[in-house]
Amino acid sequence: MQLNFFLREMTHLRYFIPIVAEGNKRDWKSTFYVVPSHKYNCPNLPKNLEDLYKICEEHDIDIRAGKEIVDAEGVIFTSEESGIDIIKKNTKAKKITMSYQTDFILSYKNYVDVVDHIMMPSRFIAEYYNLMSDKNLYLGSPKYDIEIDKQAVLKKYNFPDQKKVLIMLPKSRDAGKINLNSLCLHFKNCGYCLIFKARGKDPLSSQEVEHIRARGDFYFEDDSWYPHLSQELIEISDMIINFGSTSIEECVMHNTPLLNFDIKPEIRHGKKMPYRITHEYLYDYDFCTNVTSEIMPKISSKDGEFRDRYLTAVIHDLCTYDHMTEFQEARQAHLHDHKNTCKMLLDTLEGLSV
Repeated sequence: MQLNFFLREMTHLRYFIPIVAEGNKRDWKSTFYVVPSHKYNCPNLPKNLEDLYKICEEHDIDIRAGKEIVDAEGVIFTSEESGIDIIKKNTKAKKITMSYQTDFILSYKNYVDVVDHIMMPSRFIAEYYNLMSDKNLYLGSPKYDIEIDKQAVLKKYNFPDQKKVLIMLPKSRDAGKINLNSLCLHFKNCGYCLIFKARGKDPLSSQEVEHIRARGDFYFEDDSWYPHLSQELIEISDMIINFGSTSIEECVMHNTPLLNFDIKPEIRHGKKMPYRITHEYLYDYDFCTNVTSEIMPKISSKDGEFRDRYLTAVIHDLCTYDHMTEFQEARQAHLHDHKNTCKMLLDTLEGLSV
């Protein structure tokens, strides 16, 4: 069987490569049809293109121009609505799109009538967001069909042998809502190595990055596409500081507790979002301390300085107690608790005689 992937963004590789790897076990050939996104994750940027060639060589993947996908046979995979206007012109191949983070909330309607199947993390999520369809496949997410070697990651980025906290930096839009310096100082005083992760499309200034590294801490944007940097860093960290991003899903899947600051506005990109917070059901477990606007005044002074006693208690509860049972319960109730999504997916396609 021929496996075809429409690749517009390097961030989609974490979903595609595990499928490719499972296909290779069956001698199913994979081809990437590449088009530019003209963003930080564009496959055609020199550094990204170099990484893409290495990944394709390692996994025996052919590369072709994106427009050629209209003639592809077998199965076409894409992410959400990426390339859907091109893909729908193909009349030969089965079309499958997969959910990306929680982008499906807004984009599902744009592809449900075009594709043959839609990969959703779970039936719970489809029901919760009212996105039920006979086209849905509840097989989990391919990006978690990966085993990340902690020791290899520690060596790769030269992390020191000490406790680590990963700070998933808020968008610049929300940065002024939190006293990040006060927060970081407390963790430094507690002996933590600070790891800052920004999105490539919302980086810190060069002066801010220089300041972080001068203190002996670490700063990353998107330094690795596969395995994806965020998953690598979450896997090796003792805890995460989050600001309402969908990274909570990855924290749950990688068994990493988190301190979340609920600072996302309801109005974003000039419009009211149907869900201010996505994956809100994951914040109700003890592996997550969720600081809301009601709680914030009780744990910080008027100038935003955090009370040390509160943070010390939070760190103790998150990093001392065993949350493994709750992580498993959260996955089983809301996401999925297996790492064979790709095998189930290709078994399903084989059963459909694609």
